[in-house]
Amino acid sequence: MPVIDWSAIVFILAAIGLCIFMLVVPRLLGGTSKGFQKQENFESGVVSAGSARIRLSAKFYIVAIFFVIFDLEALYLYTYAVSVKEAGWLGFWTVVLFVVELLIGLYYLLKLGALNWSPADKKPKPKRLAAAPAGFNLADITRFNGVEELEIDPTGKIPAQLSGAMNQNPNNNAVK
Repeated sequence: MPVIDWSAIVFILAAIGLCIFMLVVPRLLGGTSKGFQKQENFESGVVSAGSARIRLSAKFYIVAIFFVIFDLEALYLYTYAVSVKEAGWLGFWTVVLFVVELLIGLYYLLKLGALNWSPADKKPKPKRLAAAPAGFNLADITRFNGVEELEIDPTGKIPAQLSGAMNQNPNNNAVK
């Protein structure tokens, strides 16, 4: 006869009951209201101005990818550090291989010029790698030319979020 773990069953039933309670009770007790103000976007006490759909430079995506890569590296190295005794020499050499692979990737990015994007970097253009398509230069795509570049989108217009202005209709009146 199998042993039944009543504590797990009680926990699962309590979790399901709590979810049902949190979904049903507000519907029964809460009031409803409709109107324009309910449909308006509102975040942190500030009514939004303009559209959130602005084009960002590729630099932001490159930084995000670098963050994800090195954040995952830290995660794997932390899990190894927690279980270093259990992993033994095989785990040690696996981690060494992992770190060497990441360093090779970092060296590749440095040679490609992906990390040279400040105006002070006046280094010559990196040599084209055999794997890159003709005319592709990641350093040109990710070069950072100053703070103004962050404030103006590629179309040359200042986004409404920075100017404080709302979108304009053809009559040059602010849209309400």
